Amino acid sequence: MSFSDYQQQHPSLPLSEQLRGYAGSDWQQAVSHPFTEALGQDQLDDAVYARYLVQDYAFIDTLVNLVARTIANAPAMPPKTVLAGFLAALTSDENTYFLRSFEALGLSEEQYLNPELHPVSQAIIDTMQASEQSYEQAIICLCVAEWSYLSWSKTQAAKPRGSRFYLQEWIDIHVLPEFEQFVAWLRGQVDSFDDRDNETLEQLAELFCRMARLEHQFFSASLDPTSINVLRSCPHVPV
Repeated sequence: MSFSDYQQQHPSLPLSEQLRGYAGSDWQQAVSHPFTEALGQDQLDDAVYARYLVQDYAFIDTLVNLVARTIANAPAMPPKTVLAGFLAALTSDENTYFLRSFEALGLSEEQYLNPELHPVSQAIIDTMQASEQSYEQAIICLCVAEWSYLSWSKTQAAKPRGSRFYLQEWIDIHVLPEFEQFVAWLRGQVDSFDDRDNETLEQLAELFCRMARLEHQFFSASLDPTSINVLRSCPHVPV
């Protein structure tokens, strides 16, 4: 089914909701994965979380570059201001969290600064880098990443608090009111793209699906690095 066909079936939904629905099971797996369930229950093995965190840190630089380029490409000062605030958080509080967690997990700088990238991590980096030149595509990448993290974190935040700060704080920072407001803003930006032509919307839908699939593949690869064959295209769209 093309995204245009899906839109015709759900005409009353805003574009962000249409895209989430079109992503289907990939979105559901990204926001209700066994990895995040174990994280929220404080049952995730330290070695597994260390593997996840090292790989996640490996593309923080790519994410920072994506946000910086999106600020440059933003059509007006208000979106530049919002994105600049997110960039400041990425390069300060969130970066500090990573460093504290690496120390607590007993990881050396060599381990977290020069890791061998898993193919899923490389696919995420490639997808983000390919989206840097387009404001719309960059916003789609950010929306999937941050909206999915808000979604699973809200579910896990309702559970009893665990004892390991690096698990609990990873949930906490993704349910802060400021973060939820940023996700709402990203969704609003996506909704504003609904006047784009059909070809552009199909491309944005394919990107949304791809990012959603990579999100849950990343969790799966953290649980078992040998379990994933990276699919780079959306299952709804012919390759």
